[in-house]
Amino acid sequence: MKRDFKSIAGKTFDVIVIGGGIVGAGIARDTTLRGLDTLLLEKEDFGSGTTSRSTRLIHGGLRYLRQLEFGLVRQDLSEREVMLRIAPHLVHPLSFFIPIPNISLNIAMALGTTLYDVVSYDKTLPNHKYLSKNKTLSEEPGLKVKGLQCSYVYSDCAIPFTERLNFETALSAYENGATVINHARVSNLLKEGHRVTGVEVKDEISGEVLQAKGRLVVNATGHWVDSLKEMIFKDKPPYLRRTKGVHIMIPSVSRHALVLFSPVDGRLFFVIPWQGYSLVGTTDTDYRDDLDAVYATREDVDYILEGLHLAYPDVRIEDVFYAYAGLRSLALKPGQSASNTSRSHELIDHSKSDKLNGLVTILGGKITAYRAVAKDAADVVCRKLGNRARCVTAERQLPGAPALVQQEIDTLRQKERLAEDTVRHLALLYGSKCREVINLASADRAGFEQLSPGGPDIVAQIWYAVKNESCLTVSDFMLRRSVVGLRKDLGIDAVPCVAGEMQKLLGWSDDGKNRQIQSHQTTAALALRFRNP
Repeated sequence: MKRDFKSIAGKTFDVIVIGGGIVGAGIARDTTLRGLDTLLLEKEDFGSGTTSRSTRLIHGGLRYLRQLEFGLVRQDLSEREVMLRIAPHLVHPLSFFIPIPNISLNIAMALGTTLYDVVSYDKTLPNHKYLSKNKTLSEEPGLKVKGLQCSYVYSDCAIPFTERLNFETALSAYENGATVINHARVSNLLKEGHRVTGVEVKDEISGEVLQAKGRLVVNATGHWVDSLKEMIFKDKPPYLRRTKGVHIMIPSVSRHALVLFSPVDGRLFFVIPWQGYSLVGTTDTDYRDDLDAVYATREDVDYILEGLHLAYPDVRIEDVFYAYAGLRSLALKPGQSASNTSRSHELIDHSKSDKLNGLVTILGGKITAYRAVAKDAADVVCRKLGNRARCVTAERQLPGAPALVQQEIDTLRQKERLAEDTVRHLALLYGSKCREVINLASADRAGFEQLSPGGPDIVAQIWYAVKNESCLTVSDFMLRRSVVGLRKDLGIDAVPCVAGEMQKLLGWSDDGKNRQIQSHQTTAALALRFRNP
């Protein structure tokens, strides 16, 4: 992916998609594959908002059955199957254990898991099963659930690297002809009469401001939707209800994923094995503060720990490596609690609602269903532009597919004399494109040097990200092209190496490099903010 900000000047695109999160990237991919000349703009980096702060699951949402949202669950379970096909290198089956401490939960989960199987009638994953108390404890010996009777086990999917899913979706749009620009902030919407005609964009790297015209503009900015709306509709009520979801990272406590229920409010939450640790979350509370600096509070972490103590009472606040927070952008429905507000998406065609042509807004949606949300948006776009091409995003695999099989991993390991952990990590992160990273290192053996002692990441990943993946800041690499910055120590020891290599590739001055380091340190500090209430 080659970033060319100047290329947008004076050009008229069929569609301009604002927002490079998973939904915006999905829309750009869909419209491009249908033959529309598409521009995708992201004010920071692909997936830097909500997408990178999820529970890292592709799932139907067992709890939505309790809310009778059968259509939503069915859609998401269908999309789960699509994701297994188009991104097999990133999406993997995962078993979830639900420990049962009382009769009422036993009855509810027996019914719920059976219904989950029924709704996912065409799935490739196994049906749920019942485990006795002894079998449960043999599978999860660390469990200390008081009054444990049994457990139910059902299947969904994990996506360890949502950041890569987001990036590969944008990359697919680019490879098929879209113009894709990150670190490009839309500073204004252009309007002529009763029509939005384009955007004014500021390059956050150079400071340059340009205008791009578009036959149609799509507002897919997630929890910033209302901020963009206010550029046109100054006095219109908000579209969104924003709720905060917090996750904590702790030492590994379970072999499998677990579903637990908070003693505070009964809300379902997860314990997910991730990168040798346990990822625990999430919360669901209303949020009205800074949209660009969302963090977990001590109260958020205490809430999660209180629920976790039902199964693992020995985990303490001191065991939490870090916590991260993201915002859900839910279509505003007055009178409902945060947890009961629907995760279904909505599309606003402003030509119908506001007599303003040229603008479509996307509200809500989940990562699991991002492709379906994008399809609905692309359907509207194509209908308005007279394009009759059908959606093919469920058929075309993402750029990193297919996944590498063990024999291919062994061959790469032996050929390059690499540790199996390194090759396996690169295969999980890049899929089949890991060969391109390894080839870079083969041409210069310095590329095989580790970024930090004992870690699986190598220097060639930096080279690859800068040369091929529009990686422009230290945080881009640490948090979204790799997962170095998501390890238990936040990857702090790797930052000097990353900044030094990027300085050579991007021509930063020493002051520029230091500003990059400081900026990333500020971002990383948000993950530790809960320690200083």
